[in-house]
Order: sequence, then C-alpha cells, then structure tokens
Amino acid sequence: MAKSRENTLICLLLDVKEAFDHVALKQLVKILIKLKISINIINWVKCFLQNRVIDLAFDGESQKPKEIITEISQDSSISLILFLIYIRYLFSKIHAKIKNLQSLSYIDDVALYVKEKNIDKNVKTLENAAKIAFTWAKKNAVQFDDSKSELIHFESHKMTLNQIIILLNNMIIKSKTCVQWLEVWLNWKLNFKVHVQTKIATVTRTLHSLFRLMNSEWELNVKSGKQLYLTCITSISDYDVEIWWNNQKSYLVKFRKLQNAALRKVLNAFRTSLIDAMQIQVEISSMKIRLDQKCKNYAIWIVELSKKHSIRKRTSITYSSQYFIELNLDLNASKYLNWNETKTNVS
Repeated sequence: MAKSRENTLICLLLDVKEAFDHVALKQLVKILIKLKISINIINWVKCFLQNRVIDLAFDGESQKPKEIITEISQDSSISLILFLIYIRYLFSKIHAKIKNLQSLSYIDDVALYVKEKNIDKNVKTLENAAKIAFTWAKKNAVQFDDSKSELIHFESHKMTLNQIIILLNNMIIKSKTCVQWLEVWLNWKLNFKVHVQTKIATVTRTLHSLFRLMNSEWELNVKSGKQLYLTCITSISDYDVEIWWNNQKSYLVKFRKLQNAALRKVLNAFRTSLIDAMQIQVEISSMKIRLDQKCKNYAIWIVELSKKHSIRKRTSITYSSQYFIELNLDLNASKYLNWNETKTNVS
C-alpha cells in the first residue's frame, strides 16, 4: 500500500525484556482501577500474584512447599491477559503525541511503523516514538531488550541503509535489510525468500535428527514415524505458508524432496518406490495439496471475519461472503477446517 502511494515504510521492532518479570503489582492495580474493573476481580488479581508457593514431587516423595517470588507466573493463560492490560497505555501514549504512526504488538513483541515520502522524516518520527516508549517503560518498571531492537526500511533506496535511530540510552539501531519478527523473516522486498530458505534449512537439520532417531536400535514403527514427522517437520515447513505460498515451483521442489526422503525413511522403502503409493500408505498428502489446502482454509476463515477486522480491511472489495454465495460455494463453517487445522489434528 505504501509503495502504491509512492511512500516509504520504515519499521522499528522492540522486544519487552523478561516481560512477565517486570510487571509491578501496584501499577497493575492502578491500571485496573483506572479501567473501572470490578473490585472483586482486582482482589482476585492480587491474590493470584501474591503468596505463591511451589511444591516439587519426585518418585512419590514431595518436598515442603516453598515460597517463590515472581511478578506474573508464566504457567497460566491469565498471565498473558494481565500483561496486555499492563502495557495497554503504552500505545495510547504514543498515538496521542504522534498521529501518523501505526503499531502492531503480540504480547512482548512490538512493531512501530510509519509511511511517508520523506525518509528522514520517517526516521525522526520513529525516533520520537521510541523515546516516548522508553520513557513510559522507565516509569512503569518495564525494560526493552536493546539487543533485539531492529530497524528496517521496506524500500530499495540506498539512503535507507545509512539510516539510524538513537535511543534514550544512546543505543544506536542501524537499518537492516532483513529482520525476524514473530518467527517470520522479513526482507526489504517482502518476497519472503529469506524466510522460506531459513525454513528449508531448519527442516533439513530437524529431518537429519529424526533420521538418527529412526536408525537407533529400537526402530520406530510407521505410526510413530508419521507422528514424529507431522509434529516435528510439518510444524516448521507449513508455518505461515498463507503469507508466502503462491505456487512457487522452486520452493515446492525443495520441500517435496524433503518430504519424499522422510516418507522413504518412515516406511523403510527403496529409493525407487513410488511417491504416490507411499503417501497413500502413510496417509500424508502431497506438499502442493497440503499448502493449497492451508491457504484455502485461511481464505474461508477471512470471509467469516468482521468487516472491521484489520485483515478483512486489506482484502479486495470483491472478496466478500456475497461473492462466494454468487459462486454457489457452501460457507457452512461446520463443514470446513479452521485455517490453522489439518485433518490430522481434528478429532
């Protein structure tokens, strides 16, 4: 969108350091009161975060309960909600002073980005946003991990490579051509080439480890080998394929070779064995069918989103439920898998 409007997009990635360990109870209570949360819930939160003990048991024998000191426990789903509540005013603080800046966040991973025609102005805007964020963090006992702070321009202009941002602690963040955010590698072209190459390398290493396990004295049966493949390999190879898969033949060939090697190892088959026959025997679909299916499931999931959803706003105006109805497509959600599910994990 920025490129179509002849703008340059610059993004600053921040990471909250030891997120759960830097939540001050008193400050959290103040935020809950400000949000007009019920006093009963506030008291429950106090109880949840205080007087925590741990009891260890080994071989049927348990130790005496020992008190542990922690701000927010990482073993509870409620901790994520409490942390998000704790940092919610960070973004309103930034947007109140910088109108043209946009932000994305996922728990402790924060992305601040701006899109304007002037590169220097973009950098200055992000630098000011970073100062506001670090000032807020200091007042609320939160720390950002400087080593994980990254800057990237989604623009091929040579000037972008020389841009830097100086943080409040005089830490210098230099512009990069490729960064990692939420386990996705993003390069300045946004073609996901680095991301796919990284996933292929990771799958290859994991597959070799899997082969060593299968070569052990206690050989795995076909069912166990298949389960290991689906759990350890496809979870890597299929991660976020919805954003990059577009029937690229070069990528398909590499992933297909890896899956074929895994099938031969699981079935202990010869190199000349027919791939289609092995896929049927193990009940694993081909790479192309699986990748296409994940994208189709994701497309159906998007149709059911609210029109106000950020993903839905970025889809074509012709991409609507009415469009699918005109094509006589059944959109009964109960008949389809969720976008992130496969037949193997649906009961």
